[in-house]
Amino acid sequence: MGLVEDRRLCRSKVLSCLAWGDRVLVSGSWDHSCRVWRNWQCSYVVNGHDGPLWSVALAPSEDVDNATRSVTVLTASADKTIKLWLDETERKTFTGHKDCVRGLTFLNPRHFLSCSNDACVILWSITGEALSTYYGHTNYIYSISLLSKEGDFVTGGEDRTLRVWGSEGNCVQTIHMPAQSVWAVAALPNTDIVCGSSDGMCRVFTRIKERQADAEGQKEFEENVAKSTMAVEDLGGIKKTELPGKEVLLAPGKRDGHTVMVREGEKVNCYSWSASDQQWTAVGEVVGGAGGSQSTSGKVLFEGKEYDFVFDVELDQGTRFKLPYNSCEDPYFAAQRFIHRHELPQEFLDQVATFIINNTKGMTLGVEGNTQFADPFTGGSRYQPGASGPAPGGADPFTGGGRYVPDALGTSDPSSSANYSTQGAIALPPPSHFFPQLIPLKFEACNSVGMMSKLTECNFMLSQDKQLSNVVLEQMVEAVSGGSDSNPQFLAPLETALQWPAEQVWPALDVLRLALQSERMQKVWLVEDRGLALINHLVSLVRPPSSPNAQLLSLRCLANMAAHVEGRCILAKMWEQVVSATVEISPYPNKNLEIAAATVLLNYSVILSINTVGKLENQCQVMSGAAAVAMCSKEPEAQFRALVALGTLLYHSEECRSFSASLDLKPVIQNLSGVTSPSKVGECAGHILRLL
Repeated sequence: MGLVEDRRLCRSKVLSCLAWGDRVLVSGSWDHSCRVWRNWQCSYVVNGHDGPLWSVALAPSEDVDNATRSVTVLTASADKTIKLWLDETERKTFTGHKDCVRGLTFLNPRHFLSCSNDACVILWSITGEALSTYYGHTNYIYSISLLSKEGDFVTGGEDRTLRVWGSEGNCVQTIHMPAQSVWAVAALPNTDIVCGSSDGMCRVFTRIKERQADAEGQKEFEENVAKSTMAVEDLGGIKKTELPGKEVLLAPGKRDGHTVMVREGEKVNCYSWSASDQQWTAVGEVVGGAGGSQSTSGKVLFEGKEYDFVFDVELDQGTRFKLPYNSCEDPYFAAQRFIHRHELPQEFLDQVATFIINNTKGMTLGVEGNTQFADPFTGGSRYQPGASGPAPGGADPFTGGGRYVPDALGTSDPSSSANYSTQGAIALPPPSHFFPQLIPLKFEACNSVGMMSKLTECNFMLSQDKQLSNVVLEQMVEAVSGGSDSNPQFLAPLETALQWPAEQVWPALDVLRLALQSERMQKVWLVEDRGLALINHLVSLVRPPSSPNAQLLSLRCLANMAAHVEGRCILAKMWEQVVSATVEISPYPNKNLEIAAATVLLNYSVILSINTVGKLENQCQVMSGAAAVAMCSKEPEAQFRALVALGTLLYHSEECRSFSASLDLKPVIQNLSGVTSPSKVGECAGHILRLL
């Protein structure tokens, strides 16, 4: 997944999937579009989905004339649907999956298979009927590929497995991997299977003995699988005392991939039955807390997902809602998700969380008893901000009044609250000191003497008919030097200065940066077409071939736009262009540009949190950009701000937390968690790891 280097294929968003055959290339993108290419030229574009595309498939054809034949394409999307296209015409929409559709493969011109985050594979007729549904995976299925003309196929997913299926939809082999996620699978022409996984490895599996790895290589692979660990929530609630010993391995498994948990001393290990080898193989140690998830030790299905608990909650008005919760979740995450889903007042947060705590007895999974963190957000080792870099008013922009702190327990008005029992409530600390961030950051430093000097210098370099008088320049500088209440009357000539050539425009951008802190200024400059024109101009100055100075100050202007509601509204409308331009110029030539880019993305995370204007697509684009900035930046402050942006999005959105797996975000955050100077980078990364 990534941006294509060939500019003929470049889009404003991530290019997420490709299919090719018969000299035709098909591409899908997060911008919801599918493009069909011939001879490296885009023949046409089709749009119809309400979410990003995750997979495209090109129908096999027996036509000889590839240059003129019709093209039949399937597109799969995060909107849970599949669409069939004949050239530029949408012919049919397939609905049946309960979550994002992640992969497609044609069996023949009349039938195809799809896989999804709902952990199932569906066999479809091209006429629209779902013919069969196949189950086997226990988590997201990311990829599917046809293995033979007879209809055998292979899948890979989030449950650490690569699975081979027969033409009747029966799982004939399960290959456990030493990695959590199997991102992509493909069948090679010689029937070998290649897969890429989240441990950064690409592995090839074959049925042909002559092509298999030597005994030492196979032993190393099996040992790596056996050393891997499996979270208890991947296998359902368990009670260690009720598990069998190794004697259970004397009996054969019921089917290929059948798993059993075996108590071996103080450890619990998982074994899987291999039908081809007729033996049990170790697939890893099970880690996490023990104990049944419910009195029945079962799961409750709600909207296609399994939960440990699904509560019936009745509000005072008599309206009943379902409140789903898994024991491995933080109660505040589940409560916030419930509030967003049903558009309830934010003051319900603590009461909902307390209700969950009381009714689940504070059950937790995977938390060591000797850890120094009492809570994922504000444990004993949380970062205590220093005195450096205070925000206006003396509040740190990350840990002062800007961060979200829920109301104290029991302070909400009982006459307007849900009927939750608060007796014996356990008071949990508020969210992390690092995130969620709810106040945009600004670049406020003002050096009026230096600004005037550079304006005069650049003004002198222009032809005489384009120059501004020194009096006008002085009025502009004076108008922005008095703080956040710039007078738009004295800034009218700034529009002229902003049209200076790219080499001379940057001092005018510095004036604009300060002016955008003013609400009066934003109400004049950021209305309707005038605001759109300004933001388009800034985006053009961010992109090459602008000088680093122009790029830096344009990004700072975009960051300062978020200071007031007018700017936030215009940024929300133009999020695609701004985020794309910000990320496209990475890696950045200096630390100031790194910080500016990270701040723009951080402010977008705040906008998405405040206004909830963003669909998942917006959030994913900002997350992807913040991850890229965090990964490529060398400046700790830029890393920190990018991490806060990620934390803010992950905190507010369960969908973002699910999407983070697709970004392979965890290794990036783990790498930054080791940063000790300054400590806030590593500690913020540590807090994010608890969300993933």
